[in-house]
Amino acid sequence: MTERQKLIAQKLAIQSAKNNLKQLSGIAVSELYGEDQNPTLNELTAAYFSTFPDNPEPYSRLPYESPKEKIYSWIIDTMELKEQGEYYYHCGLWSRIKLLDLKCAVAALWRSQENMSGFLIAETDLSRIMECGLDSRDEYHFLIDIFTPGHSVYL
Repeated sequence: MTERQKLIAQKLAIQSAKNNLKQLSGIAVSELYGEDQNPTLNELTAAYFSTFPDNPEPYSRLPYESPKEKIYSWIIDTMELKEQGEYYYHCGLWSRIKLLDLKCAVAALWRSQENMSGFLIAETDLSRIMECGLDSRDEYHFLIDIFTPGHSVYL
């Protein structure tokens, strides 16, 4: 890939992330990070994703047929999300967000991608990275994974 193609790809990724973030209600965006602007967060993400070949047991499960309100409460309680709390949110790139209206924000994050339910966030102190959604480990439940760096297993 040429330098020009790389630059165009980076600009497209930034614009896509900005478009995604504009559609989310209940949050305030304080910063959007380019690909290499937060290396520590990128290292945490790489460590988290490197655990998947081991097929880890999820931190929590909720039946797929659960009503939306139960899903949102489960996410808030299990991830211990706080109203007015700040987190890193992955929207193609990482962004720093504040959850202004907790239930509205979780509902928006849950459905932030078309035809997909779930999201990936991290604590701003990088103590935990958390993901919720569906994956092939259990097709009948929504799953939450909570990864703490330095631990060989999930919390």
